[in-house]
Parts: sequence; structure tokens; C-alpha cells
Amino acid sequence: MNFKKIISLILALSLCAVLLCSCNKKDEDIPDGMQLVTSEFMDSKFFVPNDWTPEITTGTLVAKAEDNSNVSVQKMTPSGSYSSADSYFRTDYFPKLTSTFKNIVLLEEECSIENQTFGKEENGAVKYVYTVESDGSTYKIMQYFSVYSGYLYILTYTAEESVFADHLEDVSSIVKNFVY
Repeated sequence: MNFKKIISLILALSLCAVLLCSCNKKDEDIPDGMQLVTSEFMDSKFFVPNDWTPEITTGTLVAKAEDNSNVSVQKMTPSGSYSSADSYFRTDYFPKLTSTFKNIVLLEEECSIENQTFGKEENGAVKYVYTVESDGSTYKIMQYFSVYSGYLYILTYTAEESVFADHLEDVSSIVKNFVY
């Protein structure tokens, strides 16, 4: 009988130790100066600066800066069969954008389909930058497209053109710390 009590005590203490260690580990996973944004609809880890405001919608993780610049991550299954994320962007995604916005300009010199990585896993990605006019303002948009485990992840950074450069360091940190 004493043997069962000793085993039970050892198991209880082990469980407490595991719980305490896992709590500390969770806090260590969050990069300095950032907060975790999660949703029951996405199993990814999306870290944004502490001074940004998270907004969670169905299937999309969003965070906004004080000046309304924002970053969002969307996970989807791409329609059709495409040989690459670049092919998807150029033959499906961008044509839809051009039908939505009258004045859209793809800034080819800022786009990159080579040597781009996304997330802590440094998965391959492509990056596109373009401007659109909406409601009398010009917005600059930067998007990363990354295919991982059969899903297409799209990170979108949107800001008024005049403040776009103000958050590039934050966005770079968001891109580097993303976890699929």
C-alpha cells in the first residue's frame, strides 16, 4: 500500500514539474517586444509588436499599428494547379486585384521571387509590392506568398504610401518570427 502512495506522489510531483516547465517555455517562445496573435481557425503563431492592436477574424490574423497600417496572415488552399507561388500571383491573384482597383501599379523593382524566406523555418517565399488608390488615398502593399504543407500562406502589409517605410523593420520581424 505504501508503494502505491509513493508512486502516486512521484507522478504528481513529476506532473507539476512538467507543467511549470511548459509555462516558462511558452513565455520564452515569444520574441522580445512582441505579442502572440492566435485564432481557433489557424494553428500558426503570428507575432506582432507589443504596441500593435490584434484583430482576429474568421480565418485571418490581423494587427494594426496606431496609424492604421496593418499586417494580416491568411492560410488558404490555392485553387487550380500552379507550378509556383509566382505563377499563382501572376495568373490568378494579380488579375483579380486589377479588376478590383482601377489604379494599381506593380512595383517590379521591389518584388522578389528569389532568395526570399518566410517564417522561423525560413521556408521559400515570393514577395510583391504594389500601390493602389482607394477613397482618395494611395496605399502601398507588400505581400509574401509561401507554400507550406499544401497550404498557401499570404502575409499582407498595407499602409498609406507616406508611412509605408515607417514599419518595414516591424514587418521584417513579423515575417522572420512567423511559425507555420
